[in-house]
Amino acid sequence: MRAVVFEQPGRPHDVVTVRDVPSPAPDQGQVLIRVVARPIQPADFLFIGGRYRIKPAFPQVAGLEGAGTIVSCGSGVTHLKSGERVAFRSPGAWAEFAVAPVSRVYPVPPGISDEAASQFALNPLTAWGLLAECNLPTSSRILITAGRSIVACLLAELARHRGLETTLLVRDGAGYSALDGRNGQVIANGTNVAGTLQNSGRNGCFHAILDSVGGTNSLALIDALEPRGRLISYGILDDSDIVLKASRILYKNMIWQGFGIDGWLDNATQKQLEMAQRELWEILSSNPNLLPVIDRFDLSRIHEAIRATHDARKPGKVLLASNE
Repeated sequence: MRAVVFEQPGRPHDVVTVRDVPSPAPDQGQVLIRVVARPIQPADFLFIGGRYRIKPAFPQVAGLEGAGTIVSCGSGVTHLKSGERVAFRSPGAWAEFAVAPVSRVYPVPPGISDEAASQFALNPLTAWGLLAECNLPTSSRILITAGRSIVACLLAELARHRGLETTLLVRDGAGYSALDGRNGQVIANGTNVAGTLQNSGRNGCFHAILDSVGGTNSLALIDALEPRGRLISYGILDDSDIVLKASRILYKNMIWQGFGIDGWLDNATQKQLEMAQRELWEILSSNPNLLPVIDRFDLSRIHEAIRATHDARKPGKVLLASNE
């Protein structure tokens, strides 16, 4: 089968190649999937660079998620069957065939496109898991950083369903803007995060903040929390060092936690997973634009696809799509 393979960690352009490799076989508790679509995510580049929580085993087939059709099932698999359309998350997705454990395989309802299904196992589940961790009552206030990202848009839609009030923090030229999560209208502008939140009139009033950026702006986010609020860090766009006094956290009686989708899935209850799939598929069926696609490339054009991902100027994913 054709696959995108790398033999050592590094920059994707430098280390990935397309080659023929043996097709994998499903082990106990796994399924073999004929993959038709695979999004290129920032996590994929971290994985190729050896800087992700999942570590490569060389020679490694790249890619962490996708969608396709089950070809065969390993022993012990009873609730999935050959011919079923599924989304999945498992290393080795950038190939014509991939194996995945059943715990990371999600049946796709009719009417959901391959493009949307291929993105299900990371960003939608991340958004659902983040709100599950917050466990906030109706009318609670949430601040979401990187507010134009796919996860932020999904969070805003899920929050609306739960009756939560959301504010989106976005970069705006050399400064920042705070947007109303319901309609995208600008609430306030500022030259930095702290000033923008001060100008919004909502500084110090958020029950939860969901942050995918990190860095020194984390201090301003802590200040924007209500007492007993929760800051969840789920990304490291800025992984620079922070100087922080313990009193800044202690006096607010706040919670600061990290979130990774794989760790959350490992500890989620079966009821949570069923609820997440049911709600997310319903939302994505009604709002397919929540998972936009900006370009598609065959596996053989992997370097063009990587370049298109880096050059993208609007939200959306570049897909690696197999020709039927």
